[in-house]
Amino acid sequence: MNFTSFIGQAQTAIDGKGRSSFPREFRRQLTAAEGSEFVVTRGPDRTLRLFTLPEYEKFMADLDSRSDRRQADLVRRGLCPAFVELDGQNRILLPKILLEYAGLKGEVLYVQASGKTLELWNPERFNAEYGLQTNESVAAFDAAFYGEGLTEGPSAAK
Repeated sequence: MNFTSFIGQAQTAIDGKGRSSFPREFRRQLTAAEGSEFVVTRGPDRTLRLFTLPEYEKFMADLDSRSDRRQADLVRRGLCPAFVELDGQNRILLPKILLEYAGLKGEVLYVQASGKTLELWNPERFNAEYGLQTNESVAAFDAAFYGEGLTEGPSAAK
């Protein structure tokens, strides 16, 4: 497989040392060139962002090209980036400061973001924000999904 973006979600445990198994579903989507080294940073909404090294370089180049230097500097200083790599058991060690920022204890939900970037969420917070657990949330999802003409929806059959 040679995807340009990650596909899927996966939930894994975080052990007492802050290590999390990097999900097999995502390992299978990495190319040899992307390797087993990543950068993890603070992300929006009290999440973490896990970038492959090429994606991190793209992100930093985009940040450097912003016309609002003050805003770019604010983001750069707030990222708290850390280099992480898969160990022999396909785990990554998430720094304590980042675990605390994202409220991650016991479990982490890996969610696709843009390109070869993942968001790491507290599973309860993700489900509260995006879970399709009520009729209203399902209706809102359907309206957003079908409303942009991305696919044929119920109104197309009329």
